[in-house]
Amino acid sequence: MNTEDKNVIVAIVTSPDPKGYFGNGLHQNAFYLYRLLERCSNVTPLLAYSPLALADPTDAPDFLDVFGIRAYNIDVFKEKYHLDAMLLVSVAFSEQDLEPFRKNGVKIAAVVYGNRYVMDQESICFGHLDPPANSGQRNYADIDLLREDCSLDAVWLSPHFHWQSDYIRHRYNAKRSWVCPYIWDQELLSLKYKTSGLFDEKSVFFHKGNPANKNVFCTEPNINILKTSLFPFYVANRVHTDSPDKIDKTVLYNSDVAITYNRKLNSYLSFFPAAKDRSIIFAKRQTMPTITRDGQVMFHHHFENGLNYTLLEAATLRLPIVHNSEFMPELGYYYHRANITQAVKQLTNALAHEERHDLAEYNDACQDVIHKFSIDNKSNQLGYSTLLANLLDDSYEPELPDYINELSGGVNNYISPLG
Repeated sequence: MNTEDKNVIVAIVTSPDPKGYFGNGLHQNAFYLYRLLERCSNVTPLLAYSPLALADPTDAPDFLDVFGIRAYNIDVFKEKYHLDAMLLVSVAFSEQDLEPFRKNGVKIAAVVYGNRYVMDQESICFGHLDPPANSGQRNYADIDLLREDCSLDAVWLSPHFHWQSDYIRHRYNAKRSWVCPYIWDQELLSLKYKTSGLFDEKSVFFHKGNPANKNVFCTEPNINILKTSLFPFYVANRVHTDSPDKIDKTVLYNSDVAITYNRKLNSYLSFFPAAKDRSIIFAKRQTMPTITRDGQVMFHHHFENGLNYTLLEAATLRLPIVHNSEFMPELGYYYHRANITQAVKQLTNALAHEERHDLAEYNDACQDVIHKFSIDNKSNQLGYSTLLANLLDDSYEPELPDYINELSGGVNNYISPLG
C-alpha cells in the first residue's frame, strides 16, 4: 500500500518527559521524525508514549504535552483509535505488549539509533559489574538482552550502523532492515538557548574577539567505548605541550565520574603536563549553552559512531569543529580515524579559527552539512515516506538519499578475499 493512496496514521513511540529530550539523542530523533513526517503528504504522525514510562502506569492520561505537541498514551490505540503503523524510537516493547496492535493489523518497525552490536558485546563482558560505590551511576552495559528480541515487520537503522544491518535484523527478529536517513533540526537547540538566559545580550554564534575562542570542549558521554574523552585528552595535551600559547584550557565534560572513581586512570592521566598544569579539566555534564559560553572549539571523537547531533549543533553555531566523522569530512577540521598527528594539527588550526580569511565559506560549508541531514531536505522526506510505504507493503522499494545507497551498495557488493 503506497502512502499516496491513503492517509497513513503513524504513532512514534518515545519518552513523555520533555526534560529528557535535551540530553538524549534517541528522544530527539523521535521529535525530529515527527516534524519531518508532518511535512509529508498523506501522513498523519502522532507522538505516543508508553504508560510504563510513568511513575504510576495505572494513572496514565490519554495524552501528555511535549513541547506543545500531544503525546498520546499508546494504549488508546489498542481499541479506541485506528493506527496504521507504529515506530518504536526510544522505547522497548515485549511480544505481549505488541500483540494487541498486531491483531489490529498495525505494522511495527523499530528505529535503531544505538550501536546494538557493540552494546551487546559490552553486555556480555561487563554487564555483571557493579558501578563505583556512591557514584550515582549505573552500569550501562547491564542491559536486558531480551528487550529487543521481539518480532517486527522492519527495523530502520541509522546510517552509521549500516554495517550492522543484517545483525540487527536477526537481533530484532525482523522481516527486513533498512538504513534510514539521519535527520536533524535546530528547533530544540534554539529553545535550549532561548530559555538558558546566558545569551540574552550576546550572539550565540562564533565571533572574533571572544576570549572563549581559545578554550576547547569535549562532550563525549564516557559510558561505553564508542565515545570517550581519552583521545581528545591526548591531543589537547600535545597542543598544550608544543604550543601552550595557542590554547588556554580544555574541558572534558562527562568525565568527572571516570576520573574520580577509576584510580588507575586518574593516576595515569595525572602524569601528563596538561593535567599537571590544570589546562585540562574533568567536568560533570552541562547544557550546551553553558558549554559554549565557556568554550568555542568543539572536539568530537568517535569509534564506529560517526553521526552525532552535537556535531550539527556546533555547525549551527558556526563553531570550529575538530572531529573524525567520516560522514561529514567536509565539515570543520577533520582528521582520519585515530590519527593523533592529524588531530594535533587540526586542533591547532581550529584554535586560530578567527584568523581565517574565509570564515564566510566555512559557514557555508556548515550550512551544507546541516541541509544534508535537515528535515526540510526533500530527499530525507522522500526516504521516510517510502520507508513507510515499504512498511505497509513490502513490494514498494524505499527511495533513499544517495549517500545511503552508496553505503548499502558497499555492504551488499563486498566480496571477501577468502571467497
